Amino acid sequence: MPFRTTVRLLESFYEASTLDRSRAEWPPHPYRVFCALVSVADPDDPLHDAALQWLEQQPAPVVRVPAQSAEGQVPRCAWVPTNGVAAQPSHTLLPGRTAGGQTRVWRERALARPVMVFEWPTVPPAGVAAVLESLARAVPYLGRATGQALLHTSVESAGEGGEEGGPWQVWEPAGADVVAGVQSLRAPYPGLLERLRWAHAEGQYAFQQARPHPYVLRGAQAVQEPGVVEGRFADLVTFAFAPGVSLDAHLTMKVTGALRGRVCDLLAAAGHDVEAMVAMHGHKERGDERGVCAFLGLPFVGRRYADGRLRGVGVALPRDLDPVVRRAVLASLLRTDGGLSTLQVPALDWPLDLVYVGEGATPTDTVAAVRPQRWTRPSRQWATALPMVLDHFPKRNGREIEESVAVSCRMAGLPEPRDIEVLRTGAFVPGAPSLSPGAVRRYEDDPPLPARHVRLHFAEAVAGPVIVGSKRNYGLGLCLPTNTQDGGYGA
Repeated sequence: MPFRTTVRLLESFYEASTLDRSRAEWPPHPYRVFCALVSVADPDDPLHDAALQWLEQQPAPVVRVPAQSAEGQVPRCAWVPTNGVAAQPSHTLLPGRTAGGQTRVWRERALARPVMVFEWPTVPPAGVAAVLESLARAVPYLGRATGQALLHTSVESAGEGGEEGGPWQVWEPAGADVVAGVQSLRAPYPGLLERLRWAHAEGQYAFQQARPHPYVLRGAQAVQEPGVVEGRFADLVTFAFAPGVSLDAHLTMKVTGALRGRVCDLLAAAGHDVEAMVAMHGHKERGDERGVCAFLGLPFVGRRYADGRLRGVGVALPRDLDPVVRRAVLASLLRTDGGLSTLQVPALDWPLDLVYVGEGATPTDTVAAVRPQRWTRPSRQWATALPMVLDHFPKRNGREIEESVAVSCRMAGLPEPRDIEVLRTGAFVPGAPSLSPGAVRRYEDDPPLPARHVRLHFAEAVAGPVIVGSKRNYGLGLCLPTNTQDGGYGA
């Protein structure tokens, strides 16, 4: 018998958008239900905490929605006042002012019946069920605040009808062997309650604590998991800064530019013809499809206390690199005259000491950001740890921007993602920084291409490192693998 949370909307519309706000969220994500329960819970009540902790420990729920639904072709629009708060408010922050002089836009889904059901497979203890029911009855809305709803929990016999008859569309957690028709829905996970409370105290958004879970429409044909797709790069050689040393991610382009120059200097000092090594300097003739080395700044992201600061650097060697050049680069990095041991960054008054980090390095929090396997583990889902710079200007921040990201993936030697999520602000990975326009340009006259945090979903597992965008050779667009089964980041 499943444990059900039934959501009855007061109107036949579900008002919630995808993270990039380009379309309506459908089906509804179970993560929203859990966040709604947390929002009405008393953080000082141990019974509330115990019930929510029980719920977050359960497997992802089945989601039942009306089979007949449609997204509005034109999103809803409304004028809204600002919520700005300042010690000395100016005329731009007065409550009567509109937000930037523009209407707010949100997407909605029209439903044949205003009912949705979330089914967890485990029956809770009687006391837990009672607490969850009291919390559910206190929830005022789901999705946007305008989406008023009544929530109710129950333990009932499994069936297809929920509270009302009629055809249902059933989304269930996907097994590891299913790749066709998989859609990522945000779902609760162990430890989420603590993360949400911490995020609230730190002024962070709830969506930044979300972890995706693969779902598939019931009846979808299962396809066996194929082999891992090899990425563009075969080797990742990483170096950590000295203990206690970190750099602001805004210096990424300066750090990676200095790293590229330093590696070329080491090769030249060893007697190699750097000008002939196209993979190092990247100046290729039109039609030359050979891969180019990528020089990376490695940020500390994906952990609870991640700050997004650089903890080290790395050099990614392309898979088609000439074996002679590969041996020369590795020798210069690791052996010749002590290898790469220091790095002088123009923005710093002192040289950075570097320590080589091998595959067997101790996975402490500081070194974890610099371990090669953290960035190379095969995964079907990757999210940017540093924002990517688009390869061209999209027409507008709608579906065109996702198509631009798809083009960037093809240019980076990756398979085309089956799904792309783009954020206008914020990041998918905890701690991942957003960079100013000046920090994503190498030269002053570089075109002001947009920089965005993205999440890529591939039909097959792709081996890293995955780096996308026009500044990928200098580390921007570096992605972190996300385990789609447990939502973990990296290794």
